[in-house]
Amino acid sequence: MIRILDKNTADKIAAGEVIDRPVSIVKELLENSLDADATDITVEIKNGGRTYIRVTDNGCGIETDQAELAFTRHATSKISSEEDLDAIHTLGFRGEALASICAVSRVELITKTAGSKTGRRVAAENSTIIESTATGCPEGTTVTVRDLFYNVPARRKFLSSDSAETRRIIDMVSRIAVAYGDVRITMINGGKRVFSTRGNGNIYNNIVTVYGNDAGRDLIPVESSLSGYTLKGFVSAPSASSPSRNRQIFCVNGRIVTSRVMEKGLEGAYREKLFHGRFPVAFLFMSLPAEDVDVNVHPTKKEIRFDDEFKVEDFIRESVAKALMSRQALPQIRKDVIKDVPEAATVRESVVSYEERDGKTADTDVFLREKEGAGPAFGQAVQTPAQERKKEYAGEQIDIKSLLSSMRDRKEKEEKAPEKAAVDTADTEPFLFNALDYRGTLFNTYIMATDEDDFYLIDQHAAHERVFYEKLLKQYNNAEKLSQQLMIPLNMSVSSNVTASEETWIGALSEMGYGIEFFGNNTYMVREIPAFMETGEAGDFLSDFFSALEDRPDLTDRRALEKIITRSCKSAVKGGDVLDGAEIKGLMEELAKCENPFSCPHGRPTFIRMTRYEIEKMFKRV
Repeated sequence: MIRILDKNTADKIAAGEVIDRPVSIVKELLENSLDADATDITVEIKNGGRTYIRVTDNGCGIETDQAELAFTRHATSKISSEEDLDAIHTLGFRGEALASICAVSRVELITKTAGSKTGRRVAAENSTIIESTATGCPEGTTVTVRDLFYNVPARRKFLSSDSAETRRIIDMVSRIAVAYGDVRITMINGGKRVFSTRGNGNIYNNIVTVYGNDAGRDLIPVESSLSGYTLKGFVSAPSASSPSRNRQIFCVNGRIVTSRVMEKGLEGAYREKLFHGRFPVAFLFMSLPAEDVDVNVHPTKKEIRFDDEFKVEDFIRESVAKALMSRQALPQIRKDVIKDVPEAATVRESVVSYEERDGKTADTDVFLREKEGAGPAFGQAVQTPAQERKKEYAGEQIDIKSLLSSMRDRKEKEEKAPEKAAVDTADTEPFLFNALDYRGTLFNTYIMATDEDDFYLIDQHAAHERVFYEKLLKQYNNAEKLSQQLMIPLNMSVSSNVTASEETWIGALSEMGYGIEFFGNNTYMVREIPAFMETGEAGDFLSDFFSALEDRPDLTDRRALEKIITRSCKSAVKGGDVLDGAEIKGLMEELAKCENPFSCPHGRPTFIRMTRYEIEKMFKRV
């Protein structure tokens, strides 16, 4: 028998798509506050959000006669027609948040607009409004959610522990707090403040405030624009990578998202700059025309779809790659943490990412920093006049007016404090090799050089590997192969363990500039070698190349072939090889021509930089 479900049952089913755990509620409410143009938002939770969630903002509020309508499913002020879905400019747009939340919890809404004399208080539970009265309150909106899944016990028992749910919420709020530099966001857990951003538009300041001083080290600014696309943010220097992708935050048109397209663009910029299993740290914020992206492809709006994925991937790769060519991207020898960052209590917690990959919840470390001088110390209860006015609903005491007043006072105090300097703008300029003065070698392995402000050590083996590798690839890609004829051919033996077809690997070598033919009995005659190689280098490369073929690579795969070339770059000059001045100059000139001069093909750095400040500090001059 087919029957129409009653409203309560239908609402609970619909809520299950939007509200799966406490972090979903916090995300929906926080996004509503941002859509309301709030500049000051406080998020407070208890027991991992199971028993208590409160989000307070100073946004535009809801009209008194529309407050009850906000609890109706698919009631929204953000879109009005089907055409609006093609260019969504707000974080929310489906009109499901409050309706879904009140279907599985007890909810209270207090709101007031700028033009109203009084505000409105609406209490709802189980998809039913149980009270709606006028109330005195400041401009803005406060939503309080209690007893999540009280009427759906089967869902409640599948929640994680309080600490795990808390970590998910803090991680999500942290990501949004970093993205919205012009909004002051305060996170309170169990009466204890976790962090509070300034809201002064300084994204770097927010990164340090939310994730700690260590997270701000070795960050390189990224800023680029092209054909309506803009990209801003920070990425880590290749020397400061992470063991996982969980330190990558992507924001598109103000929305925190998971995007494989953006991941690929980011990792493409770091290609050959990182060891296998290491990933860049990134805080990237992208803006593009709303009609070029579809945000309505995931129930919780975590994923989006770009109209032109290749354009986005290329834009991010090229923008980040340009930033990684600056002097600041060079590995730096130093002892101290970020300069100009005041000392403050830093608490490190292991935070479970609110994003799930492949059905598994990923772990990430989040550094939670207590704001200096912005209220009680970390671990102390937040004392506000919020306990003075009695509430009949659920017996809680709260004074929203006093809370918002306190928020404004703290904001005014913090705006007077000096900002932290993110980076030295001189360091963001492209690195110029011709500005270096070479001072000889150290241990016959490291080339010493200086410029006006810094001291450099260049690993001659890593530098030559990079030059060697890029010349081989360039030769492989060029239509014209530059080769040199050998007066005395090289004889090379190829193991019978090599499974790749002779035609395939000989073809690959021919593309690099080798002339090679079968001589008999697993032996091959090499009559031509690439023009830039010496005979010994060419022979060493071939020996390593044939050895790599025993791993049964697919030479029709460009990436597999590049890996073989990488593994076969052992013929470069070694540490301990003596180079004269002309050889050093020639090596550095060749390195300067490389697309990626800052690392060898295996990911090791070619340069190490030490600032004059660091040297003078060690000698107690500063």
